[in-house]
Amino acid sequence: MARRTSTLVHAVLLLAVVAAVALPLAAAQPWATCGTGGTGTYEQGSEYESNLQSIALSLRDQASRSWILFSTSSLGAAPNTVYGLLQCRGDVSQSACAECGTRVRSDAGPACRRTRDVALVYDECYARLSDSDAFLANKEGPGLETRLVSGTNISSADVAGYNRAVTELLTATVQYAVVDDTSRKMFATGRRVGTDPGFSNIYSTAQCAFDITLESCRRCLEGLVAGWWDMFPRNAEGARVASDRCHLRSEVAPFYNGEPMVLLHE
Repeated sequence: MARRTSTLVHAVLLLAVVAAVALPLAAAQPWATCGTGGTGTYEQGSEYESNLQSIALSLRDQASRSWILFSTSSLGAAPNTVYGLLQCRGDVSQSACAECGTRVRSDAGPACRRTRDVALVYDECYARLSDSDAFLANKEGPGLETRLVSGTNISSADVAGYNRAVTELLTATVQYAVVDDTSRKMFATGRRVGTDPGFSNIYSTAQCAFDITLESCRRCLEGLVAGWWDMFPRNAEGARVASDRCHLRSEVAPFYNGEPMVLLHE
């Protein structure tokens, strides 16, 4: 049975809300986290809704036309200012990024019943829209986290070996993502090949928002790796953290495009 819980955790002087969702990672999108940092809801046809719709299009156009597939923006005067962020997965095409951004515009209202603050997680992108700029000002820590976990468990009895393999792969993927080479977009993909048929292949991605430093990116991602098995069941086939500042994911089936940037063998 699916379960959803919300808690408050402290993250570098700011409160970060964590939404844990026990749903298959390929389930219906978007996965939405609603009303954590804003000031209530807005009315249909209101100035705030108009600004939200417009900024969603602006974010889509900026991100999909940029090689970093990332954009932030704000629109409108208080109390109807909307702040936004759009991060497309580093391996997707510009057209796929644009398509995901279009879905953000369509989903932002109904996904959260017109809540002023909304985070939307898709397979190809992550978006945050809010009437507060606190999430953009925060350059340390993950910020708002949405945690997704597969509803399917690995078939292997060697759960400890699986945990070690996932941790090893995530660590290597993070290290590749934070190498001082901005042409990599602070993004990396990984794959581990092993001999246990229950997890013969494990795939991973690591990514940071492009408006933070490499060191902030490193701290954000390494913090997720360090807490991975406190956040997720140890035998889950896949798990993912999507946030304002960094993203980390592991799966036993491929989910990204192209060959892995990091390849490990048992």
